[in-house]
Amino acid sequence: MFIRKLKLSIGAFAIAGSLLVSQQVNAASMRSFTDVPTTKPYANAVYELAERNIISGYEDGTFKPAASITRGQAAAIIAKLRNLDTKNVKDPGFKDVQQSQWSYGAIAALANAGVINGYGDGRFGPNDSITRAQMASILVKAFELPHYTYTSSENPFTDTLRLGSHQTNINILYKMGITSGTSSSTFSPNAPISRAQAAVLISKTEKVKATIITIKAADFGWDTFTFTPYEEPDDIIHAVRSTQFTWKQIQLVPMREGTATLSLIERPRDQGSSNNYRKYYVHVTKEDEQLKLTLEQSEDILPAEVSLLTGQIKKISLATMEGVILEEEVKLNPCNYTVTQPVSSCFSIDEPGEYIATVHFENGKVVRYGISASVNKTSFYLDVQTIEEQPELTIDLGGSAAELGKHVLTEGSEKIAIVTRAKDSNKFHIKGVSEGKVNYKFPDSKGAIEELTILVRKIGSIIYVIAIPSDKYQ
Repeated sequence: MFIRKLKLSIGAFAIAGSLLVSQQVNAASMRSFTDVPTTKPYANAVYELAERNIISGYEDGTFKPAASITRGQAAAIIAKLRNLDTKNVKDPGFKDVQQSQWSYGAIAALANAGVINGYGDGRFGPNDSITRAQMASILVKAFELPHYTYTSSENPFTDTLRLGSHQTNINILYKMGITSGTSSSTFSPNAPISRAQAAVLISKTEKVKATIITIKAADFGWDTFTFTPYEEPDDIIHAVRSTQFTWKQIQLVPMREGTATLSLIERPRDQGSSNNYRKYYVHVTKEDEQLKLTLEQSEDILPAEVSLLTGQIKKISLATMEGVILEEEVKLNPCNYTVTQPVSSCFSIDEPGEYIATVHFENGKVVRYGISASVNKTSFYLDVQTIEEQPELTIDLGGSAAELGKHVLTEGSEKIAIVTRAKDSNKFHIKGVSEGKVNYKFPDSKGAIEELTILVRKIGSIIYVIAIPSDKYQ
């Protein structure tokens, strides 16, 4: 196996704790609400937030978990969570929010931070009940959660369609496991959020945010970068751009225990190529029921998956270009990353080089493929290219020879492909010689075909030829 190793633990990126602040409390200070028994699913969230003075109950000892909260109250809660300065604030200009109001500082601080907006008529509605959709958007903005690209196929909630930014933000909470909705197919976006629901969403958001790592291009002295996670998107980690329109930073979200890989590659301002990169193993572990994410820098080159467009396979043998058999029958596994059909199985190559894969089908047919595996330092995996062996082909362009007329060859075309035309016909026999492209022009053509494009690919001794008429070649 061809593997080069240089491993370095990156402590600066390790998440060692939680955003939840641990406080020493004695038994006398413990909050207890008469209407929140500890058996309730929301009890832990309510009592944890109450102990931190983020939320509070009523003088009669109740919490009223089913009651709604106002937009002003929500602003006060989020401002506390963000530890925002609510004294030195700029007036947000909401016509229904006066400086004398108890929630003015919190509303202004969140508006100044771009977390909240008012209505289109210039009001904020501090005494309006905040909806579940509005709360979702506030949490996404306040905690700067990853900006997942919205796709309707991933959204299980049929009642959030056409809600604009709320729809996207609700989907972000769903993808990160913060909400499961009010049912498997509904979120109830326009319903007032209850005090219990708000406590649970806040608590879950804090805990998920605590596990996220943010990586900035500036950390490496770069302006922007691209990134390539090699695990399935919903498998071990999510790697998400922090905002939709920038490549300056990404956020890594752990989804389950395991190890993934991540490659970061600089994108120069001049859009040229760059040799600057970082490669990391992303380890996700669980400590105290909380996922923890750490990065380990590496220079490993790992085996690459090879997929061939095949049908019912009996076996695949692997040999060098010189014909030396390396494996009489390679081990086939389900393809991890290939989506092209009808691929049903793949195998691995762990050394750079050129190979011949001979595919034996159940029906007795045998097809050879050329495989090139090369090292790409910016990637964890070998770069793999494959071609099916087809060194010659015959193509009939149809019609009479007079309709197509004479053909004009590209200068030097015989170095790429040798083409012979059958006498008084439009049938051409093509034999590939070396990699490249040849254009055969028909200046006197009376039909739609004015040019024949011949493409030749070559890996080692394996040649693949294809001919495409101009009316089909783009």
